[in-house]
Amino acid sequence: MVFCVEPLNAPVLLLGICATTAFVSMWMHNVAATVMMMPVATGILQRLPSSPSSSSEMVPPAVGKFCRAVVLGVIYSAVVGGMSTLTGTGVNLILVGMWKSYFPEADPISFSQWFFFGFPLALCLFVMLWGILCVLYCPKGSGKLLSPYLHKSHLRTELEMLGPMSFAEKMVLSVFGGLVVLWMTRNITDDIPGGVASSTVEPVMER
Repeated sequence: MVFCVEPLNAPVLLLGICATTAFVSMWMHNVAATVMMMPVATGILQRLPSSPSSSSEMVPPAVGKFCRAVVLGVIYSAVVGGMSTLTGTGVNLILVGMWKSYFPEADPISFSQWFFFGFPLALCLFVMLWGILCVLYCPKGSGKLLSPYLHKSHLRTELEMLGPMSFAEKMVLSVFGGLVVLWMTRNITDDIPGGVASSTVEPVMER
């Protein structure tokens, strides 16, 4: 709703879809994020005409271009967003494992260290991606052609039909927020003693 302004601005709407996909992909595998966000994107695109309703009416070329921009934006935004965190894609975790194997004396790569390295890089790539998609698939004046099919009042009606967040949804959001905080602050608690170490287990086994 924030990105669907009146009159419709196709680049801004595309930015909202791509930014949401990139954010979701930061905290889960990029393939799973794409599978989850693609139905949302196609649900928006289903409002656009796919064939002429009459022989005298033709589908504007801007409609097809915007559809391609949304599909490509979801796919590539998930890839770019997955670069931001260790949980974004399995390749990042493989790199951390290889780092421990090849450089055992070096400090391990923590979640926060990777985030401060990967997030600025992913942000730059995301801006470049959005700019390229806008230049290729969102020409000037495309918003006026899409406005009759993607009106803000329609989206507001669907949002009201969802209703307020339930208690279970709020709990899931709270647990997820706590998980992100623990991921980001994990290296802070490395020096705090706790758990069972090998030096504790060996004397017990000798008895």
